[in-house]
Amino acid sequence: MSRRSLLILFCLYLSCSGVSSATSGFAADTVAGRGLHGWFRYAGYGHSLYADEHPDFFRLDVTAMSMSPEYDYSGKSRSYSMQTLGVFGIRLPIWCGNLSDGRYGLSVTQAMSANIWMDLFESSTSPIVDTDYRISLPSITFLHRLNTGSGRFLKNYSIRFCPFNHESTHIGDEMVLQRSDKGYALRRINVSYNYLSLDLTLNEPENRHIMTHTFRLGLMLLLNPKEGWYFVEQRDGAENNIWSDQSSHIGKAGTSARNGASGLPFEMFLQYQFQSPCSKHGFQGIASAEIRNRAIYQYDLNETTVAASPRYGKADPHRFTYNIFIGARYNMPAYDGYFSRVALGIRAYHGNCPYGMFRSIDNVSHIGACLIFQ
Repeated sequence: MSRRSLLILFCLYLSCSGVSSATSGFAADTVAGRGLHGWFRYAGYGHSLYADEHPDFFRLDVTAMSMSPEYDYSGKSRSYSMQTLGVFGIRLPIWCGNLSDGRYGLSVTQAMSANIWMDLFESSTSPIVDTDYRISLPSITFLHRLNTGSGRFLKNYSIRFCPFNHESTHIGDEMVLQRSDKGYALRRINVSYNYLSLDLTLNEPENRHIMTHTFRLGLMLLLNPKEGWYFVEQRDGAENNIWSDQSSHIGKAGTSARNGASGLPFEMFLQYQFQSPCSKHGFQGIASAEIRNRAIYQYDLNETTVAASPRYGKADPHRFTYNIFIGARYNMPAYDGYFSRVALGIRAYHGNCPYGMFRSIDNVSHIGACLIFQ
């Protein structure tokens, strides 16, 4: 885990130093730079919207979150508790080009992120509850700029495709030790899977200064559906306690492992984002929402009894999750690139827990202050 953290920090350093100098020549309206192309140039399209749960920008939430025994470290049986949710995301530019006098745009980018969930206000140890890491092969985004005209609603559309993404999640050390001490049957679930991603966007917010209504439809498709979204190794818990339609196999550590139930091998989401016209001082309103259809993992983290035989035939069901951001954003007037926007607002979520092995827990809600650097 330390190697991945160093890699992410190194890439963020590169993005702040080398990339910023390459993008500093862009005008405030990125459309003014349509004739530019080349390596390591920032493209104003193909980035995460503000309601994305795993975005490619920096985000910090201090939020009131509904509590469940599975991650209530202090065991106070509280209905809600203050939690901190951090995302360190970046989309590194590799190549960006324009065709037909700027009518078409093409960009190649490299995205990665790390989500850190920390129970900062827990008095005894302030444990890290969960960390999620995402990295991918370069993704390709094609943009078609339309003849906007005066007051035309549809300004552009884009298609973004990435053939390989990987997510790996890790429960915090304090949580693992506590679960072992309390004798839970499942101490750690290995949530690790590979997938491809594809999304279609209408009205990319390429021009940060004008009013835009953005719509995005996306798909995540598992590359190996038989392995599912997760598995458990014998050293981490009782593999029989996971409902599965897959047989046990020998894991990477050389021990018996049991795959999670496959169910539907994909997630789909629909996102919407509104940005108001920018004031002369660089401020504008932002509202963003997401509806996502995702799997609920089929195991009970509260069980202390080890199942005598494997549990078969219960596939992971899917449910809808809801994510909303409402706030205000400040745009740096003379620079349009990475870390040129700062937003502050309120973010709310409801659905199954969106983090790591805790995705088996349903009806999780949180609402609180949200700070974004993009």
